[in-house]
Amino acid sequence: MRVRDMGEEALIAAFAEIYRSRAGVSVGIGDDGAIIESTSALEVISADMATDGIHFNRSWSSATDIGAKIAIANLGDIVAMGGVPKFLIVAISAPGDEEVSYLLDIARGIESVAKDFDVSVVGGDLVAGKTLTIAITALGSVKAPVLRSGAKVGDKIFLTRATGRSLAGLLLLSKGLASSDSPDVRAFQRPEFDPHDLIEFGFEKINALMDVSDGLLSDLPKIAKASRVGIDLTIDEKELSFLESLSEKLAIPPLELFLRSGEEHSFVVVVDSKWQSGTPESWIMLGTVVTGDEITYFGKPLPFQGTSWHW
Repeated sequence: MRVRDMGEEALIAAFAEIYRSRAGVSVGIGDDGAIIESTSALEVISADMATDGIHFNRSWSSATDIGAKIAIANLGDIVAMGGVPKFLIVAISAPGDEEVSYLLDIARGIESVAKDFDVSVVGGDLVAGKTLTIAITALGSVKAPVLRSGAKVGDKIFLTRATGRSLAGLLLLSKGLASSDSPDVRAFQRPEFDPHDLIEFGFEKINALMDVSDGLLSDLPKIAKASRVGIDLTIDEKELSFLESLSEKLAIPPLELFLRSGEEHSFVVVVDSKWQSGTPESWIMLGTVVTGDEITYFGKPLPFQGTSWHW
C-alpha cells in the first residue's frame, strides 16, 4: 500500500505502534502535543533535517539505516553540548507514492537508536511534499553546558573514535567501486555511535566538545574560532593503519580520509592537560591547543588544503 492510499491518521497510528515511550513521558503520541517531565534545571534542544537526494540516497542505504543515521546525528548534537538525550520529535514530508512499509522502516531505524539510548519519540508531524524529507528535533537534559568556546592554550585534544571510513564508503559508492552491501561502506550507511565512554569520563572535565559531523577539517576550525586559539595536530599516523586498504582503493592518503570524513559522529574532546592520563585508552590524541588562529600539522601548514566533503 502506498502512503497516499493509507491516509495520515492510519499512518500516524502505525508509527505509534513502532515508537515506545520511556522514562519521563506523561503523554506521548496521539494528542495535540506531548507532555514530558523536566529532569533538570537546563534543557538542550537541537534540530536536524535530511532530504532525499541531498542528505541521503535511497539506492545506497536502506530505509532503516537512513532513519537510524538521522537519529544518531540528532543525539550526537545533544551529547556534544554536554547533555543526555531524552526525547525526539520526528516530522516527515513525503510525496505519497512511497510504500507505507518504507516509511515504517525509517521509523524502525529511528526507534532502534532511541531504544539503545533510552530515548522516547514523543510526537511529530506528517505532511505531503515534493521530496521525502525527515526532520528531527532532539531534547535532552544538561547540568552545565560544554561549549566550543572553552578551549585554552595548553589543552590536549582527543578524538573518541577514529574517522575516515564514512567518507571512504561514500566515495566508493559514488565512484561505483563498491556495492551497497559491501562491508567497506557500512560506516557511511550507519555510523558507529557510542558516547558512553565520553559520558563516563565526565563532562565536567571537558573544556570544549564537538560532534564530528562535517569532518575534522571543518569542525576543528570552528572550535579554534569560537575559543580564539590555534590547534596544532600531532596525529600518530600509525593510528591510521586501518584506513590503508581503503586509501589504496581510492588513491587518497589515510590522513586525508581521516581529516576530511564527515557524518562520523565521533567527538572532539578538549581537556586540560591534567586530565590527559585519565582519558580512555581508545581515544586518539589529535594535538594541542596553541596560540594563534591556525590549524597546523606538527607546527607546519596542513599537507593539503580545502574543507571536508559534504554530501
